[in-house]
This record gives sequence, C-alpha cells and structure tokens, in this order.
Amino acid sequence: MSTTPKISIIMPTFNRAGFIMESVASVLRQTYTNWELIIVDDGSEDHTAALMEQICDNRVRFYEAGKVGLGIKLKNIGIELSSGELIAFLDSDDLWADDKLEKQAAALNDHPDAGFSITGGYNFLKPGDPLEYFYKQREGMLVDNIYLLFFQSGASILPQTLMFRRECLPVIHKYIKTHPYSDVEFVLGLALAYKAVILYEPLLYRRLHANSFSTSNWEYGYREGIAVINRHRQQGHLSSSMADDSLFRLYIHFGEDYLKNKKRMKAIHVFIKAWGYKPFSMVPVKKTGKAILKG
Repeated sequence: MSTTPKISIIMPTFNRAGFIMESVASVLRQTYTNWELIIVDDGSEDHTAALMEQICDNRVRFYEAGKVGLGIKLKNIGIELSSGELIAFLDSDDLWADDKLEKQAAALNDHPDAGFSITGGYNFLKPGDPLEYFYKQREGMLVDNIYLLFFQSGASILPQTLMFRRECLPVIHKYIKTHPYSDVEFVLGLALAYKAVILYEPLLYRRLHANSFSTSNWEYGYREGIAVINRHRQQGHLSSSMADDSLFRLYIHFGEDYLKNKKRMKAIHVFIKAWGYKPFSMVPVKKTGKAILKG
C-alpha cells in the first residue's frame, strides 16, 4: 500500500435531503485529500438529486441505483464503482471528525498486518453535543484480533467507523452473498479473518433522529444481535459460556431500552430471558422488580 493510498468512501442514501449535505461537507473537510466519495441513491423521492448537482468537486460521484432496499447491497454497488486501495463507509445522516481518514490511513500504514480499522465515536441529536460515547476510553489504540471483543462489549460494530483494505473484499463479498440483510456479519467476518486497529478516539458522530435506522428499528437490532450470537455459537466460533454471557448482557440492555420506551411487560419478559443465561445473578431480579414497580 502506498503511503497516501486512495480511499473510496461509500455513502448509501435514501430520502436524506435534510441531512446529506452536512454528511458530504464532513467528507469535504477531511485533512486527508486523496479520496473519492461515491453516493449510492436508493430511489430517493425527495430533492437529494438536485442537491448533489450543487456539489462542485470532481471527487464526488452520485449514482442512482433505483430501488434496491438493502443497505448492504447499496454498499456493494458503491464498492464495485470504487477504485481506492482503502474503503470506508459513511451514512448520509452521520458526520466524521475532520481527521478521521488521515488517522485511520496512518494506522493501517503503520500496521500492515491489520486488514481493517474501526474507531470510537458518539451519538448526537445536536451537532457538537455528544449524548453517549461508544467507548469509555477515548484515546489510544489496540492492534489485535478483535473478533471476541465484539461479543464482550469491547468493540462496536458500526460500519461508519470502518476502513478496510481492498484485499479484504473476498471476505466482504462472501458475507454479502450469505447474509444480504446484515452489516453485522461482514464486520464479524473481517474480524475472523484479519487483525484490526481500534482507534478509541471519537471520530464518528452518529446522528439520532426520528427516521434514523437506529431509532426506528432498535428492536430489530436487538433481535439481529440475538440471532448473530446464536449463529456464531452454532458455527463453533463462540464457546457456549461466552455466548451465554453475550446473550445475558444483550437481554439486559434490551429490557432497559424497553423500559425507556415505556414497554414494561416486554421489559419484564426479556429480563426473565436474561436470568435464564445467568440464574445466579441478581441483576435480572432487580431489573424485573424495578419494571414491576414502574407499573
């Protein structure tokens, strides 16, 4: 890899006219300049296309894919149109720190044995006003095999933080073919195949709003997580004890989110599910008691 490799940024979008120009601006502000941005539109019905005509930078390309409907397939269309040595993803309502590309490219250059990199970040409602950070640690790095960390709450699976080498594409394509509905699986596939660099610094700013996938589909996200853990246990990648620990934590968080959304009976149900994975833990008992008292 050259010392200043070209980075292909893939941005899937659908009806994000209210946010996409901010997301594009966060790419245009990057201190690292050898990049291309490929925006893949999923048949937007707003004025996204008209906004794209206002961008005067030949590094930015807008591709109208028609109605595809699957984020992973939109990403793959962008990959097929790309030419960079490194590939990154950004959602069309999220933002990057100005030096995100520079720092990840440098990390991968310094660690040629790593196939990919992920970063820290935070969720926000108002730009510049963090709500919650992805990691307690906000500086430094880790270079290691991180597959198990994803199941130990030690690493976050967010493709918007990801940067990977083009030679990793066979792994990406394998998981696009076998799990076309899941961003999670191809990130885990990368972690099974390659070492990674985690940059703990918050370099992704993930916007929360009424129409964001993470806000409107949070229950689906938990169910997908349950299915992924069970699948990786069955495949032999996760020990039963680690899978049980992961499911315990996931069900506890699931119940807490049900309580936040005033779904008390569903919260109680998933707290009881959590108890089944750690019958000697008092945490589900206390959480269940709290949910009952809220009634």
